[in-house]
Parts: sequence; C-alpha cells; structure tokens
Amino acid sequence: MNKVKPGYKEPLFVRFLNADTGVMEMLDSFSNSKDEYTLQAVGKAKENPPELSSFKEELKGAVATIIKEGIDDAFKAFVDHYMKETLEEDVISRKGPLGDNVQRIARVIDSEGPWIEGLICYNLSLYIRTFGLDNLKCCKVCSKFFSHKGQYAVYCSDSCKKKKNQS
Repeated sequence: MNKVKPGYKEPLFVRFLNADTGVMEMLDSFSNSKDEYTLQAVGKAKENPPELSSFKEELKGAVATIIKEGIDDAFKAFVDHYMKETLEEDVISRKGPLGDNVQRIARVIDSEGPWIEGLICYNLSLYIRTFGLDNLKCCKVCSKFFSHKGQYAVYCSDSCKKKKNQS
C-alpha cells in the first residue's frame, strides 16, 4: 500500500479543487515572487480577493475530463484562456554535474486579467509536464482529487476505502 510521505503536500491546484486552500492562502504562496509587478498584483488582490467558485467548478470539470480521457484541444484551450494573456514564463537552465537543471517561473503580465486562475492552471500544467496524468485521480467515494497514492489508486484515503467496502 502506498503511504503518503511525511511532509507531502498536494499540488496547489489539487488543494484548491478540494477546498484545502483558500484564495488568501494561494495569494500568500504567490508572495514569494521576485518579480515586482507580480508582487503588486498579489498585494492588490489581497485587498480585494476575487471570487473563484465558478472557476473552481470549471476546473474540476476540466481535470475530471483529462483524468478519464486525456488531454485534448479543449483542455489546452481552457488553460490557455487563463494563462496566455495574463502570465509569462521565464525558463532558467543551468548546467550542473548531474545534467541540466531547469527552473520555470511564472510572472504576472496583466494584473487586470484572470491571473490567479492562470497561476492555478500553470501549476496544473507543471504537474502534468513533470508527472503526467497516471497518478492524478478523483476518489470514487468522496470525489476529492489526489495525486499521491500511485497510478492504480481509486480512493483518496483509507476511510473512503472502508466506506466503499461497507456499502
């Protein structure tokens, strides 16, 4: 059985979808940017936090679809809609003794657009680029998303597994 490693934290997009992270916590996580414009956007958003419930439902549908069917043009258009006009990615590549080390950093370029949604989509995109879709799951009992239990898992927790076995 796969156990969650101590200190493991689900990716930001999973915590957002499962309501384990709120808007203010997300903004705090974006506060470590070294880009001044991004920091200003974060500060402005903290003063008047956006309402993201409709985006969350839209994202849940998109993630559920890619888990079942894989990535298609509709999914690519969905993430592009939020990321393309509001974010820019900086890729820093350094050669090291064990090979190239690539660091990817997103920064806000349009603080009036849906950049928070864009950063959540960016986090999802990085997850997919790094780990693929095999470990990204939706629990068959409680419908929470999870990524930490391996490609054959169907339940997010032992309690959900027990609930399923009791029914």
